[in-house]
Amino acid sequence: VQGEPRLIIMGGNQLDAYDPRTGKQIWLLPKQVGGRTVSGPTVADETAFATRGKSGAMFALALNRRGELNRRNLAWTNDQGTPDSCTPVAYRTLLFTVSDNGIARCLDTDSGKLQWKRRVPGQYKASPVWCAERILLLNTEGICTVISASRRFRELFTNRLSDLTIASPAIANGHVYIRGHKHLYCIGSSFR
Repeated sequence: VQGEPRLIIMGGNQLDAYDPRTGKQIWLLPKQVGGRTVSGPTVADETAFATRGKSGAMFALALNRRGELNRRNLAWTNDQGTPDSCTPVAYRTLLFTVSDNGIARCLDTDSGKLQWKRRVPGQYKASPVWCAERILLLNTEGICTVISASRRFRELFTNRLSDLTIASPAIANGHVYIRGHKHLYCIGSSFR
C-alpha cells in the first residue's frame, strides 16, 4: 500500500492488516461472524477480497485504511454461492471463485457484479489458480476444468488424474504441480 508492505489475515470473525516488519496491527475489520474461515483473503490492486466463514458473504475492502473499520468501509459484498474452502483468485479486473459444490463464478473486482456463473463437475477443496490467461479448477476427484480468464465463460478443456486431489495446484517455471492422494504430479513443459 503506497510502497509499504501489508500482511492481510482473515480469522474466524475478523480481517486484519499488519506491518510484517514490526508485527504492528494497522487496521482490523471485526464482527465478520462465521466462526470458522478456511479460505484466505486475496489481494489485487490494493484491495482485499475475503469470505466470511462457513460460506458467508464475500466482500471487498480497500487496503489504505487505519484503525477499527466497519461495514460502511466495504467497497461491496456478495452473498451468492460463496466458497467455504476455496480462496478466490484475481486476474486483472476479475475475481474467480468456485464453491465447494462446483459453482464457478466470475465477478468484477471494482463492483462485485456477477459476470458469469456455471456449474463445473465435482466437489472442490482446491482453490482456483491463474496460469497463462487461464483459470484452473481442480476438483476432489482429480478432474481439472480449464477456463478462459475472461468476462465470458469459455471452457477450454478438461483433464483427469486417476487420483484424489484436495490441495491447490502450484505453478512454477512453466509447470503445474498437483499433490494427489497417491502421488505428486508435474505437468507440462511450458505455458509460454
